[in-house]
Amino acid sequence: MKKMLALMLILAVGLAATATAGDADLEKKIKALEKRLNKVERKAATDRVAFTGDFRFEAHNIDAEINDYYDGMALQNLTAGTMFYFMRNFDGVDPMTGFPTSVGAITNEIMANGGDYMAFANSLTFDQLKTFLGGFSPAQQQMLMGMLMPATLRDGYDYKNDILYTSRLRLNMNAKVADNVSFAGRMSMYKPWGDSTGLQVFNGQSNSLNIDGNTTRVPNSDVMRVDRAYFNWNNIFDSSFYLSIGRRPSTGGPPMHLRDDEMRAGTPLGTVIDFQFDGITAGIDVHENSKIRLCYGLGYESGFGSAENLKRPADRLKDAHFLGINWDLWSKGDNFVQATIARAFDVTDGFNGVVVLPDNPVSGDPIGAPMVMRFTPSANLGDIDLASILVMREWKGFDFFASYSLMKSHPEAVTTPFGGLFCDPFETPEEQTGKMAYAGARYSFSNQKTKMGLEYNKGNQYWFNFSHGADDIVAPKTGTRGEVWEAYVTHRVNKRFICKLDFMHYAYDYSGSGWHLGAPKDLDETPILGYQTYSKVNVISLSTTVRF
Repeated sequence: MKKMLALMLILAVGLAATATAGDADLEKKIKALEKRLNKVERKAATDRVAFTGDFRFEAHNIDAEINDYYDGMALQNLTAGTMFYFMRNFDGVDPMTGFPTSVGAITNEIMANGGDYMAFANSLTFDQLKTFLGGFSPAQQQMLMGMLMPATLRDGYDYKNDILYTSRLRLNMNAKVADNVSFAGRMSMYKPWGDSTGLQVFNGQSNSLNIDGNTTRVPNSDVMRVDRAYFNWNNIFDSSFYLSIGRRPSTGGPPMHLRDDEMRAGTPLGTVIDFQFDGITAGIDVHENSKIRLCYGLGYESGFGSAENLKRPADRLKDAHFLGINWDLWSKGDNFVQATIARAFDVTDGFNGVVVLPDNPVSGDPIGAPMVMRFTPSANLGDIDLASILVMREWKGFDFFASYSLMKSHPEAVTTPFGGLFCDPFETPEEQTGKMAYAGARYSFSNQKTKMGLEYNKGNQYWFNFSHGADDIVAPKTGTRGEVWEAYVTHRVNKRFICKLDFMHYAYDYSGSGWHLGAPKDLDETPILGYQTYSKVNVISLSTTVRF
């Protein structure tokens, strides 16, 4: 009996061991199968999205001149000081009793009452300052300016940056979702060497504000940001209509792509729109050589992030919208003709952004330790119309192009500390018209590797376009109120490795290039400038681009 029990126990243990060994073997087989399936699934997932990209290194040499000017921020500061002096000395009857006798009298009043002045400056509003000046007669205002302005005269000077390095990395994503639905996206990092702060100190140039329209187009930091992300729905219900929604391909449009030896990079003409924005495009193929697109975009959303719910209805801003038509009038073989017509509705005095301001824009007082600040628009200034036409032709190795652009403003009677539509803070806005002509030629040598180009553009006094996202290191060249010459040579070491040498010469005639705020001033007449403005700039750039 004991032998029988022992035999049964041995048999049970053997069976259990066999089963355990079988389970372990089965588990190994399952894990191996899962591993193989994971590889298949991973490959299938990656096959759904195609990744490409490019990396560009650039070295720049910048040499600029600034003419004599009157410091507008210093003048603003003395004007605020005059108001402080008046409030402390006015006898309530004769306005001249509160009128300072000299700039020294204003300075002495502030120094003797520093605490009171700080409280005054911190609570001062632009409307209060505007009302104060409006209380003086034109003759008294002229006398005041005649006393203050000599103290704000600044001598011109040269500026030079011997070497500025930048790196730009872009990753493109494309995926086919269905037979007629696709996705496209692009991530971008663009940084100056030695700086990853993500912000610039505001210097008066339109590309020194970090706004939605230029986050990946102006050197800032080593952060990867979404440049583009949208879907395309083609041949809707077997028709020639298509729809595209998302962060738009609205930068680098023709003819801006020629100088970088790239394919057309954006939908609207780069002569009027070179600006990142979110929006919708609906289009139709008129025929095989013509396509028309209706484009909508949002430039400023007033109801999110601006504490609009804390404002009275009268103080709330309207959203700033874009609506335009991009029409490829003719695109066949060696010929290309495109027109862009757009209107920006309820344009604000800027766009949501982050900036480091060196001065208080109301009191003009220097900010001792400049701080990162969120910029939120304060007013709707009116509407802006833009129109441009471009003609391009290839002929015997040459690529020729010529374009003509117009801008028309429709202002509201509104000004802010930065001014109104093309007028200064204390002026009344009027309708203005801006114009720009732009032409160029590029020659491709017989080896199809080397290309040489020459471009010229000239804008008049009131010219303005939405070029804040232009890929120009100093300032957007197509926004220049003056003229720009550019000469370049590109060479393909091989198909995906390109070197470029570029020279740009800016000759500014008027201040405020790239801005819709403030009155353009003739730079040869010692103007009052909120921030000093280049009169001439020379930029030499050497770059290498690897495309993968």
